Amino acid sequence: MNREQEIVARSLAYREEYRTNTPGWYRGEMHLAFTLVFTCGVIAYCAAQIEAASWQQWLWVVLPILLFGNWAEWAGHRYLLHSPKSWIKPAYKRHVATHHQFFSHKTLDYHGQKDWRALLFPPFAPVLFVLAALPAALLLGNLWHSNAGYIAMLTMAAYFLMYEGLHTLAHLEHPLLDALPLVNTVRRMHVLHHNPDFMHTRNFNLTFPICDALFGTSDLDKGLIATLFNGMSDKARKPEIQARVDAQRDPG
Repeated sequence: MNREQEIVARSLAYREEYRTNTPGWYRGEMHLAFTLVFTCGVIAYCAAQIEAASWQQWLWVVLPILLFGNWAEWAGHRYLLHSPKSWIKPAYKRHVATHHQFFSHKTLDYHGQKDWRALLFPPFAPVLFVLAALPAALLLGNLWHSNAGYIAMLTMAAYFLMYEGLHTLAHLEHPLLDALPLVNTVRRMHVLHHNPDFMHTRNFNLTFPICDALFGTSDLDKGLIATLFNGMSDKARKPEIQARVDAQRDPG
């Protein structure tokens, strides 16, 4: 049995154990519904409060939050969820010992609502993520314009929704998704990230790989724009990484 076969066997065994131990009260539909209701509720409420916002208010609030959000997901994923020195030990253990055990690069798919417990972020995650923007939103609302504060909260909720959505799409098996620009790049990079031999070092962005490209944690030897539109191709993968991938399949 080669390394790749060992990874698949371990993942499949863990899946059966995890499903068996899933509490009877858990319903994936309710888990997903809470995330959607909360984030969409925040978006709808904030949108209703915005009155005749200028393009400057949208641009100078949305763009910095999107860029900061991309860095925050990359840094949090790399230094908290994949570092044994993380000061959030329960999050590190859940992510590495549950999510990455359940989903390997060869077992990324999920089947049934019970699997969503291993896929979706815990229900408190969207609440904490959106509330993290509240201090900045209050500051912007008081020092600039109330529109800016509501736009900040709306953008954070929308970012989490995008984050959860793209992550879920990365775990779906459908050929149409592999043809969608940007989405296919996210999917391809997430596959390598779920390879146990690379999960602590490569492809930490769960949305668009901006920080992975800028800070050298991408598995591709490309610049930012080329990385974003790379799609499903492995042709530009760094040689040392491709060599390790090949060795998993054929150690001889």
